[in-house]
Amino acid sequence: MNKYITVFKTGFKQEKDAIFDTLMRCIIFFVIMYVMIQLWSFIYGDSGTSQIINGYSLNSMIWYLLIGECIINSARTNKIVRGISNEIKTGGITYKLNKPYNYYLYTISDFMSKSAFLVLFTVPTTIIIGLVFVGVPDGFVWYTIFPCALAIIMSIVISWAMYGIVGLLAFWIQDATPLYWVVSKTVMLLGMFFPVDFFPTWLQPVIKYSPIYSLMSGPASLVAQFSWENFGRVIMAQSVWLVVILCLGLLVFKIGKRRVASNGG
Repeated sequence: MNKYITVFKTGFKQEKDAIFDTLMRCIIFFVIMYVMIQLWSFIYGDSGTSQIINGYSLNSMIWYLLIGECIINSARTNKIVRGISNEIKTGGITYKLNKPYNYYLYTISDFMSKSAFLVLFTVPTTIIIGLVFVGVPDGFVWYTIFPCALAIIMSIVISWAMYGIVGLLAFWIQDATPLYWVVSKTVMLLGMFFPVDFFPTWLQPVIKYSPIYSLMSGPASLVAQFSWENFGRVIMAQSVWLVVILCLGLLVFKIGKRRVASNGG
């Protein structure tokens, strides 16, 4: 465990040198959310402050979108997939297979550090945008900050673990980028753009029992409409999926590593 903590600390220090890139990501994040806020304000119309659509007021909907985009922006999942995929394609991974650490866990720790630094900027940006345009979330109480923060952190960790598996599939398909595109767009469509309640009744259970709920729908809805019952449901789902995905990732890496060994590196 100590070696992964060391990887985290080293990556965090290196990420501080990329402060300009981090600030640019925050600016792009602001522009995207401004457009989304204007779109949903138009959908809700002049009575947006009082109109309810599928259980969501304009305030709840904007906070849902903000948290969803914050998670996506902070996780930087495209980089972890591209990084693993490129190392497998170029053979660079062979130099790390004999190191005294698990490559899959090492990569997750490395990107944890990069995302942790970005979160220091993304979260304040998210809060400022939300407060300026729609105010505090409906029913907000100060102590709900802590359970909501835990759910968001769990979501980002699950993102690294899941997309790390997508990157590892390059052991078999050479380039995992197309698969990443499919997975990420599915998560955005079924998790970020719309809450679970906006989908057909038959599809809602599918989303709730899939990783998409733990990644996106659960934590975003928790901030938008907090309740302790919802918190328990979200954390339970996240805990189960984190264990399942980590175990699956370790298994995929183990099988992929054997493939490299059988092919002589």
